[in-house]
Amino acid sequence: MFEIDSNQNNLNPSPEVEFLKLLSPLMRRSCAHAAAEFITQHWPTAELCTFASSRDIEISALAIDALALCGDKSAIVKLQCLLRKPRPDIHRRAENALWSIWFRSGSPQAVCHLKCGSKHLEHENYLTAVNQFSLAFDADPTFAEALNQRAIAYYLSGRYREAIDDCLRVVALMPPHFGALAGMGHCHAQQGQFQAARSAYCRALAIYPYMDGVRQSLSDVEALIHRQKPAA
Repeated sequence: MFEIDSNQNNLNPSPEVEFLKLLSPLMRRSCAHAAAEFITQHWPTAELCTFASSRDIEISALAIDALALCGDKSAIVKLQCLLRKPRPDIHRRAENALWSIWFRSGSPQAVCHLKCGSKHLEHENYLTAVNQFSLAFDADPTFAEALNQRAIAYYLSGRYREAIDDCLRVVALMPPHFGALAGMGHCHAQQGQFQAARSAYCRALAIYPYMDGVRQSLSDVEALIHRQKPAA
C-alpha cells in the first residue's frame, strides 16, 4: 500500500511559513536596510497585508513590521483595522507601521523637507520647522504628514487656531489619522473649548482605542464639562 510521506507538507510550506522562515532571521539581525530590500524583492504590500491578518501571532507581527519598513498607502486600511486588536504586540506594531508609512508617503523632495523640519522641531526651532513643513506640503499637496507635523509645531508654539486648521486638513486627506484628531483635541482643550476637545478625542479613540494618554485627556475634559454645568 502507498503511504503518504508525513514530511510532505514540510517540503511545500505555505506562503506564510515560508515568509516567516525567510524573513525572521534577517529581522532579528536588526539590519533594516537589507531587510527592506529583501521584502521589496519578495512580497508586495498586498501580500504582506494578507500575512498581517494571520491567526499566527508571530507571522502577523512580522508582517506588520515588514509593512513598517516598506509598506505603502495601500496598507493603511488593513493597519487601521489592526489598531483595534486587543493584543498590544499587534496594535502597537500597527501604530508604528502607520506612522512610518505616513512619514514616507510624500514625494522625495517633500520627505526631505519633512526630515529637516523634524530636526528643527526636536530643537524647538518652531518657526523654522513650520517653514520646512510648509515647503514639504508645497512640494506635495497630498502629503498629509507635512500638515500634521506643522500642526504640532503650531501647537508647541501656542498657535492653536492654526494647528486646528492643519489638523482638519490632515483628516480630510487621511481620515484614519488618529494623531491629528488627538492633536486637535489638545488644541481645543488649551483654548477651553472642552466640548470640541471631547468630540476630537472620541473620534481619535474610535480609530485607535488603546491610546491611554488620549483616554486620560478625554476623562479630564469630561470632568471639566461636568463642572461647567449649571447647578439644578
